[in-house]
Amino acid sequence: MKKLPHGMAPVALVLVPLVLMHCSCAPTAWMVATFWPPKDVPAQYRPPPGKKILVFVDDMLHPVSYEPIKGELSRRLGEQLVQHKIAAEIVAYERLADLVAATPNFNLLPVSEVGQKLGADIVLYVQVDKFALKDASTDELWRGEFQVTVRMVDVLKGRLWPKGSRAGHLVPAVTTPPSTESSETYADQLTRILAAKTADRVAKLFYKHKAPHEGAWQK
Repeated sequence: MKKLPHGMAPVALVLVPLVLMHCSCAPTAWMVATFWPPKDVPAQYRPPPGKKILVFVDDMLHPVSYEPIKGELSRRLGEQLVQHKIAAEIVAYERLADLVAATPNFNLLPVSEVGQKLGADIVLYVQVDKFALKDASTDELWRGEFQVTVRMVDVLKGRLWPKGSRAGHLVPAVTTPPSTESSETYADQLTRILAAKTADRVAKLFYKHKAPHEGAWQK
């Protein structure tokens, strides 16, 4: 195989990926995997193992327009916590919903007390900051957006994480492309998408995982 002239190798390493970016072919994926392999992302916090966790999705400050999002996020996040061995057991969302319905002035209860009443060791408190299914400027165009802030609280010892922020850890917002879908079930479909993506982002705060390298090009 003929060698490249001296000094051309670095240029080739730049030009080849640029050319491959413009073709939908297998070499593109190969180049991305070779030159920009996924990176390891450490957990931002590892809670004590073997604990029973309550996922408490709270919209008191920013009431949601579609109530099912809270149960959907709670269930999906709980599944991820068990799957990745962050929690030994999860308090069922239905038990929290029953407690809310049966408790006057529920919103005045401290997060730790809510956890104690439901037999949890730790509460993963998920505060809804923004939730939308439609573009407010049109009310016809679907454009999903979901943003939350999270913190972990031991029901006996108090705040576990994050220590330096009173509000908690802000999770980057999840958004969906605009759509003019007319299906009667689209609100439910969009809710499931937003819940699944948000659950994934929140759960990854608590376990080591792989993420695309910043330099990687993705189609």
